[in-house]
Amino acid sequence: MNRKSREEFYRRYGEPQKSYSRSNSGFFEKFGRFAAKTITAVFTGLLKSVKFILSELLSLGVSILKFFLWVLKELTAPFRERFNINKDMTRKVNKAKKEGAEEYKKALFEFWCSYLFGEDGVFYTAFNYILPTLSIVFLVGIIRYGSGLEYGLSVEYNGREIGMITAEADFEEAEREVQQRIAYHDSDEPIDLSAKYSLKIINENDTIVSSAQLANEMLEASDHALTEAYGIYIDGKFIGAVKDKEPIQDALNERILNFRIDGIVKNIEYKNSIEYSHGIYLADSVMEKQEAIDLLTSSKEKKAVYIAKNGDTAATIAQKYNMDYDKLIELNPDIKNNCRKGTFVNVVETESYLPIQYVREIDPISFLDYETIEVETSSLNEGVRDILVKGRRGEKTSHIEVTYIDGKEYSRKTISTKITREPVVEKIGIGIYAARPDSSSTVLTGSGEFGWPVDGGWVSDIFGGTRNHKGMDIAASTGTEIYAAADGEVVSAGWNTGGYGYFVQIGHTDGYQTVYGHMSAVLVTEGQFVARGQLIGEVGNTGNSDGSHCHFEVRHEGICLDPALYLNTVDSFNDDRDKKDSKDKDKKNKKN
Repeated sequence: MNRKSREEFYRRYGEPQKSYSRSNSGFFEKFGRFAAKTITAVFTGLLKSVKFILSELLSLGVSILKFFLWVLKELTAPFRERFNINKDMTRKVNKAKKEGAEEYKKALFEFWCSYLFGEDGVFYTAFNYILPTLSIVFLVGIIRYGSGLEYGLSVEYNGREIGMITAEADFEEAEREVQQRIAYHDSDEPIDLSAKYSLKIINENDTIVSSAQLANEMLEASDHALTEAYGIYIDGKFIGAVKDKEPIQDALNERILNFRIDGIVKNIEYKNSIEYSHGIYLADSVMEKQEAIDLLTSSKEKKAVYIAKNGDTAATIAQKYNMDYDKLIELNPDIKNNCRKGTFVNVVETESYLPIQYVREIDPISFLDYETIEVETSSLNEGVRDILVKGRRGEKTSHIEVTYIDGKEYSRKTISTKITREPVVEKIGIGIYAARPDSSSTVLTGSGEFGWPVDGGWVSDIFGGTRNHKGMDIAASTGTEIYAAADGEVVSAGWNTGGYGYFVQIGHTDGYQTVYGHMSAVLVTEGQFVARGQLIGEVGNTGNSDGSHCHFEVRHEGICLDPALYLNTVDSFNDDRDKKDSKDKDKKNKKN
């Protein structure tokens, strides 16, 4: 292909690709140029930003400087003009001095007149600067003087000034007070309570009156019959007036002293606030002594129904409602023998005009529920559930203040709580121990303290017999897994010269030990702690053995015991594996 043809080919189909190394080198070269351009652009942009900020700050500084120079120029302009005028006047004086004494005096007089009283003279300049300053000082003085004065509202009622108050709210309070006092007014003619206010400066001769004093003044300014008395207020509400408050208070104190209460109580008092206010009241609102006592100590009874709760008895219900026990039995003849939860009990509630409240302290004992958790354990066969730790409710003692109103429980307040017995968490064991005999025909009904130690197998020789066998032989094929029958520490592991072959001996609590002999492999070491169901070795035929099996012993304080007394296989064939096998067998039978 000649050069022209080659160029035409490259033009249509492009030049051939270069080698990998050159392409790679070109990539890094392009990337380097791009990175350099990017860094240069960023750095250039940063410099431009800094330059712009500095130029703006410089412009701002120049503007501020020009402003201060302008202010200085404006402030000094009168002095510069005065200086120029004085300079011209001085030149005129010097010229006039040469012309003669008369001209000199005249020029000198004009100079001083211009200097002192001219447009930019001393007095004119001083007037322009000092007068605003004096005005500001005067204004500040006026403000300070005004702020130091105390102002009040003079109240004019029914054509005469009745007092000075500091806020309109005082009159509103006095108006409400008067409204309460005239509630007993028998006349149909309404009492006008409108008043006029005027703002005044309070001087040393003026007296500020309270809302109660203002109420008295308003009543005195009215045209109705008035009298001096003690107003009775229940929770701030006026209910009437009496001439003498002492007999009223004595009657109320006596009622509290004679109030029937069982047991020890504290803070016995009236639920409502009772206050007396001495002042001027409408004569119509004044009650007789006995009338006031009868009203304040009055009460009424109403029938109600109480639903019995757990632990309620006739005596406790009577105490709750401060009822006489015989009265409760009269209303509920069968309550002695029938006071179960949900029973409807007829009671009598007492509603007093002034309820009496008191506090009783109690220390009840309550129970704390225990938590139940499930834990997997190898101490149980797989599929078996049993209680490992029995749950027990806890107890707590609470110090409670119970508030009663007219003998009926109103509220409870817990002051302190102390747990006297912590609850015990109940643990439900979920069995995961999977080792069991090959067949359900191998039935052992021992305590279950130890688990079946082989994954399968069967009992080929029992404990004792004519040859005084020290353990139980469990036949299984070589290599079958052997598990620890209970938690413990490996006392010995390895080869035994006494005929056990490869064996493992585990020490358990309470002086028990288990031995596993004739193993083909030992998978634990001496001093190792193992858990029930943990793999410790494999079935073999080592030592004095005539076939593949596991020789299993249970010892207590060195004495060999029958392992059958400690093994239990009753529940071994009732777990999820057997249920699954049963389902699979049923499905197979249905298909057939």
